[in-house]
Formats: sequence, structure tokens, C-alpha cells
Amino acid sequence: MSSSEAPAQVATVFDESQIQLSRVYSEAILAAAKKIDVVAQVVSELEGVSLMFRLNRHLLEGLTSGTRNPDETDALIEKAFRGKTHDLVLNLMRVLNVKGRLSLIHAVVDRVMRDSDRLLGRCRVKVQAAQHLTEAQTQTISRQLQDRVGLVPVIDFSVDPSLIGGLVIRVGDLQFDSSIRSRLEQLRKNLLEGKIHEIQSRRDQLHTSA
Repeated sequence: MSSSEAPAQVATVFDESQIQLSRVYSEAILAAAKKIDVVAQVVSELEGVSLMFRLNRHLLEGLTSGTRNPDETDALIEKAFRGKTHDLVLNLMRVLNVKGRLSLIHAVVDRVMRDSDRLLGRCRVKVQAAQHLTEAQTQTISRQLQDRVGLVPVIDFSVDPSLIGGLVIRVGDLQFDSSIRSRLEQLRKNLLEGKIHEIQSRRDQLHTSA
């Protein structure tokens, strides 16, 4: 193996390890939350913790920099979150800290968000529109999606002006495209296929007449 290949392999092993650890922690905290019927609360609070650390990156960096020993970091976590989050959320952060894995908090929360959807009866939906939608339009789309899939949609809206008009909706591996861009592309494809068919027909006529 060349030296240039080593970093890529190490990164892959780390990624796989991170995915496995995130799954283990996610399954553990969701099982505990389900047992006492606090799944929605725990998920919401974990999302808030992750968002706080994303908006204030220096906070997480300070806790994971190695300049403090685990006991000092544990005391800071206790002071910051005791009484402000559910004990399950607090204990998760404390366990991650003791194991030297507090930097995995975002990956763990992302996994919890995905894994909790089934328990909470919801699904993740990506919606692209050519321009920003009004609140009324957003609510209409949400109601229609809920009626269609039978789950409460958690919608991630984004704007893509190249769509020109209409929507592109993705639910899991399924995609529904009603954009004008898509229709124009289909029209172009149909015209091209028609042209090819016309050329082929003329060739067949020439061969027949010959």
C-alpha cells in the first residue's frame, strides 16, 4: 500500500466507527426515553443542544480540546445542563465525555433525529421550490403530504430558482417532480426522441424502396 492511500483508509475506518457508535448511543437513549414516554422531549432537547454547539463552536471545542481532564469537563456539563435538560440528555453528554467521545455529539444527535421518526410517527421530506413559499402554501403542502404518506412530515424547504416553477419533493428514495424545468426537460427529450424516430423511419423507407 502506498503512503498516499493510507489517509483515505484511516478516514474510512473512522467514519465507519463513528457511524456504529452513533447508532449504539442513539438506540440506547431512545430505548430509555420510550420506556418512560419522553421520546419527543428528549429528541427536542438533544436537537437544541446540538444547535447550541453548532452556533457556538468554541464551546464544544473548549470542552473537547483536552486542556481539561474529564472530571473538570463533567463538572462544567453538570453546571450548564443540570435542571435545564432531561436527565437522559445530561447523562448522554456525561457518558460521551467520560468515554472521550463528546465530539461525537452532533453525529449522535443526527442519528437520534433519524431513528426517532418512526417512534414519533413522522417522516423527513425535502421540498425544493423556485421561490420562497408563503406560510399558507407551506401548510397546504404539509397537509397534503400527511394525507398521502400517513405520517407527520418534517419538511426541509429550499429554494432553487433554476426550477422556474413548481416543486420537487423527495420522501426517502422517492422523488416527485412537478417543476417547469422538469417539464421542459421532458419536452426536450420527447422532441429529441421524436426526431430520432423520424430519422429512423426515413432510413427504413429508403431501405424498403431500394
